[in-house]
Amino acid sequence: MEYDDVVKEFIDFVNLQVGVYMNSIAGFSGAKIQMERQVARVLRAQSRKKDAKGDLVITHQSFEDPQSPDVVHSRIITAEKFIEENSPSGINQRQLSYSVIVFIYTYWEDEIRLRLATAAGIDAKNVTSDIMSDLRCIRNSILHTKGVFTPEWHVKLVVLKDCFAVDEQIEISYELMHQIFVKIKQGCAKLIFEWLGVEPEGRFDIDQLKGFAIQKGRVKGPE
Repeated sequence: MEYDDVVKEFIDFVNLQVGVYMNSIAGFSGAKIQMERQVARVLRAQSRKKDAKGDLVITHQSFEDPQSPDVVHSRIITAEKFIEENSPSGINQRQLSYSVIVFIYTYWEDEIRLRLATAAGIDAKNVTSDIMSDLRCIRNSILHTKGVFTPEWHVKLVVLKDCFAVDEQIEISYELMHQIFVKIKQGCAKLIFEWLGVEPEGRFDIDQLKGFAIQKGRVKGPE
């Protein structure tokens, strides 16, 4: 496979993760809104304010039909906790962003980087990308220090250094996650320009790119 075909495959993979991320965020938001409405109906029906007398609205979650008489509840939590977890700064969004970043970096390191090196006829260590190096630092912090950025990894950041603080939990907002997606595509553009021996300076600012696609020419068949 040609070098640019491998880059294109990686871009397609990243775009797939963008779709999964956005769909999941929409699902969290929808679940949060639905629960808030259900809580309001319950409290209104009982003519009391939220948490009056220490009472809590409880929600049951199951992978099975909730109407089934022998349904097994996989999780029982308070509605308040459910709403908190599905909020924009909640644990669900954090775990989602962590998972996507680890997945993208692993695919890059274990698959794409090696294939790019083979296509270019160089050692894999010479296939470099600043943003992917940053994702490595984030990935290692997620897996080895429970999502807290230690000085050891924070000092190695290049592109995202100003986005995180030392010795604090890695928090990735919706806006920052999309910034990371864009930076990955900009990194892919740089790989292509380096492979082609093209210097984009003076033509355009590659850091202003929001998206990147590779169009392959069609081979004409016999007339």
